[in-house]
Amino acid sequence: MRKLLVASAVVVASLAGVPAALADTTVTATVDHWADGDTVVTDLGTVRLIGVNAPDKKECGYAKATRIAEALAPAGTTVTLTLPDSHDATDAYGRLLRYVDVGRVDVGLRQIKKGSQAKYDSTDGYDRHPRQKRYRQQDIRHRDYCANHDLRSYRPISVSACPRKAPIKGNRGEEWIYHLPKGDPFYKETNPEECFASADGAKLAGYRAALINGE
Repeated sequence: MRKLLVASAVVVASLAGVPAALADTTVTATVDHWADGDTVVTDLGTVRLIGVNAPDKKECGYAKATRIAEALAPAGTTVTLTLPDSHDATDAYGRLLRYVDVGRVDVGLRQIKKGSQAKYDSTDGYDRHPRQKRYRQQDIRHRDYCANHDLRSYRPISVSACPRKAPIKGNRGEEWIYHLPKGDPFYKETNPEECFASADGAKLAGYRAALINGE
């Protein structure tokens, strides 16, 4: 019996030294106003939604995305802010990084369904987050606010060029990446396997956007 008690004491002591599993941090906050579709100012500070990218000011879709957010959580609404375990708490601008929920409604997922992008997760070089798979699956189905809705794939017209009606280059290589004709420094030197008229078409075919300037 004495040996059993000693062994039990050793086990308890060992468990005492094991840190408890970290849990998500969840708090409630009150909405002051929405800066855009993915950024909300609350009584706890400015919050940038995790895993979603809505259009910025002067970009096509900005007004619609902001209206959607304001309709879901008007000024004065109590929202739930969740910081997943092991995810960065703030971004480079000092904004809180959180999921924002109104009751059972995930504002980020709702924005993706309406036209925003699933972005800033481990596929883009940022922190993985628990809702990432769900966001990405929805992103494949959605139509961008202002995008060309042609989802077809077209053949390149040469080794390095796509047809004018489908200028987006799909390059497989080690990763399936699509390159846009504007703002992508690697566009001209990319040899496409497929061409697309819209980013939605490229994503539906399994490609992801090229990472430009750390985005």
